[in-house]
Amino acid sequence: TVKFAMSVMEVIQTDSDIANDSWQTMGSTKALVRRAALGIILCMGPYNYPINETYATLIPALLMGNICIMKIPSVGGAAHLLTMQAFHKVLPKGTVNFVAGPGRS
Repeated sequence: TVKFAMSVMEVIQTDSDIANDSWQTMGSTKALVRRAALGIILCMGPYNYPINETYATLIPALLMGNICIMKIPSVGGAAHLLTMQAFHKVLPKGTVNFVAGPGRS
């Protein structure tokens, strides 16, 4: 598995389309950092820790230029009301969309 991963890394580093992206090395860890929008991102937060878990994915996605769909929990969803209003005021329409309701229906 490690040999396969290393061979894939070598191919990726020599591929002309990918080799121009930013490779970061820290210690023995090497990562490809790509700063480009992916498209539409779904950010989900649990009811028992809604602020941190939701915004830890939402904020970086917005900074990269993605459209975000934020699934707020049925219980504790009111914790997001102030930020929903702030997003509505400062971001273009449709940048952040909100979905609420029980998860299994």
